[in-house]
Amino acid sequence: MLDDRPYMRPGGPGFGSSPMQQPWSGWAILLTINVVVFILQVMIDPGSLDSRFGNSLVGQWFAVDSEQISWLLPMQLITYQFFHGSVFHILVNALGLFFIGRALEPIIGRREIIGLYLVSGVMGAFFQLAFAMILPAHFAGPMVGASGAVFGFLGVLSRLFPQREMFLLLFFVLPVRLKLSWIFWGSFAIAIISIVIEIRSEVSDRTAHGAHLGGLLFGAFYVAVLVRSGGLMRFLPGLPKVRFVSGDSAKGTEVRQRSDWRKPKVVDTDEVSGEDFISQEVDPILDKISKQGIHSLTERERKILEKARSKM
Repeated sequence: MLDDRPYMRPGGPGFGSSPMQQPWSGWAILLTINVVVFILQVMIDPGSLDSRFGNSLVGQWFAVDSEQISWLLPMQLITYQFFHGSVFHILVNALGLFFIGRALEPIIGRREIIGLYLVSGVMGAFFQLAFAMILPAHFAGPMVGASGAVFGFLGVLSRLFPQREMFLLLFFVLPVRLKLSWIFWGSFAIAIISIVIEIRSEVSDRTAHGAHLGGLLFGAFYVAVLVRSGGLMRFLPGLPKVRFVSGDSAKGTEVRQRSDWRKPKVVDTDEVSGEDFISQEVDPILDKISKQGIHSLTERERKILEKARSKM
């Protein structure tokens, strides 16, 4: 019955329950870890925030350093994603996690977005290490930051919904409204140009442009290949595959107009039954009703509710 769903309970989110009683979003978990780690980094290892980084605790043990690859590398591929080199560094990545993560999580889910963060960061590190092996004078050195993962988020969101528009603060001042496809190709071009400039420069700017490019390209690969097979969770036994629903609240016909290679898997409600149908299809609609009212439902969402009544 629908009355056992959290939206229908007197203590559920639709009736003013405390936010602390609700599960944390994946992006919020990741953002909180990054902020807490940075605070600890400032308190315990302040040398990691200035020119002493290479000799600091973070630089020697938790960063990915192409000049000192050791048996710690598997651990460092994860830990480097949660440390940062400055206040500005974590501020930019935190804004990316907040805005892009919030937009992406309703599409792929909490567990999937956490997995995407980690894998995008690892792929970004591999790209940076590859550049460092070819051109060590320009790309070698210790690396930290969530940038590769944030670019992975951007790659997924922009390839899933290329026609959706987002506001960007150009130079953190001027608001600019751009389509996600433009943002994707602009970010790709900036990463390539930055790598070329890095190669032609005599002094490195110490920015992991290779990691940015790697994260962005993995995001595009995720949409092109992994979406059809159920996302990253398909590789973990016992966890349900991710189900992507065609359609976008901003552009209703956008997904159907795309070519097949980047088209999210369409969920047929006849394929989903019982608790899976309620949790994956009905719960988000009830949540939408509690926040925006029943008049906000699309024709497809109304049909799903009719389908739910017939399954009760």
